[in-house]
Amino acid sequence: MRSYEESHPWINFELNLEKLDHKCWMLVGEAVSKLDHIAGVPLQPSVASELNQIYLSKGAHATTQIEGNTLSEKQVRQRVDHELSLPPSQEYLGQEVDNVVTGYNLIIDDVLERHPLSLTVDRIEEFNRIVLEDLTGADATPGQIRTTSVLVGSHYRGAPAEDCRYLLDRLCDWLEAMRKQTLDTEYEKPVAVLSAILAHLYIAWIHPFEDGNGRTARLVEFQLLVRSGAPTVAAHVLADHYNKTRSAYYKELRRTSELKPHSVNGFIAYALQGLVDGLRQQIEEIQSQQLGVTWVNFVHDAFRDKHTPACTRQRLLILSLPPQEWTTKASIRELTPQLALAYADKQDKSVTRDVNALEAMGLLAKHKRGTVTTVRPRIDRLRAFMPLVAND
Repeated sequence: MRSYEESHPWINFELNLEKLDHKCWMLVGEAVSKLDHIAGVPLQPSVASELNQIYLSKGAHATTQIEGNTLSEKQVRQRVDHELSLPPSQEYLGQEVDNVVTGYNLIIDDVLERHPLSLTVDRIEEFNRIVLEDLTGADATPGQIRTTSVLVGSHYRGAPAEDCRYLLDRLCDWLEAMRKQTLDTEYEKPVAVLSAILAHLYIAWIHPFEDGNGRTARLVEFQLLVRSGAPTVAAHVLADHYNKTRSAYYKELRRTSELKPHSVNGFIAYALQGLVDGLRQQIEEIQSQQLGVTWVNFVHDAFRDKHTPACTRQRLLILSLPPQEWTTKASIRELTPQLALAYADKQDKSVTRDVNALEAMGLLAKHKRGTVTTVRPRIDRLRAFMPLVAND
């Protein structure tokens, strides 16, 4: 009998899919559907690149902040873009971000180069080595499984040191066996998502390294999601969720080990809900980007073969209006330098004529309250197949 079986009975490498309640299955089904929805969605390369950078920054920010890094999301984005230098006393904060980004990029490069993304003890050690690299203040040897007992926080003690390597081996074998059992079945993608969450949970339970366990767990989770076909932008969602709901994250972790029968279902439900919420938000952002591109094309098509100075000015006006808000007619001249130049030698009645022309073309909505007229582009005209809702 190994020591952990007595001290950590919750580390049992068991998942009974039949005991997951209907809510979990609904969430995992929606998550898989949304991951498929995001994968391969058509976007302009510049927009896709920007979204990748945004969510890489969010993932790096979340992964490091939950461990105590104090850089803001804006600063992390600057660091990712190689635009943030820090004073020597704070450079370690930037190094933590650099290391996590290196881990993410290693996984992405392996996918692009078609390397196998097998989860092994060596791979987990490599992730830990990466996240602790050049952090001179870390009280640990990067990539080396601990040989001493460790207390996590003020109450949880990691698995016995003599069992850590064995437990990581068991974890990798267990997850690989689940993957093989469900390949080419309807359970393949749902189990892949569940495996990523369970890998994170088990590494938190085992706590195999002196330092960097949380960051290592999130890199493992990212790799398993990407291996299952999740888009890289979507694979960052769980880390962002754990960080934004940190108190709930630690609460769910405690519940799994403290409350018998040590069910993992609560943590799975918590993670799945955050994953689905984050994917919904990503899809809204992607749809917004697609809508913007479609709107620009729609406007240019509406002005095809219309090359008069007035038409050129009207096209500039409609494309300059903020898409989802009302703008006062009086402030139109000040929206952009280009509009200010276009109306520099024009009277207010020219603005009025242009607004009326755009309204007649169906491109602009106009609202008047008292003496104040506000306008808004009619981008919502492009939202096809929106459900009809009765007015109560």
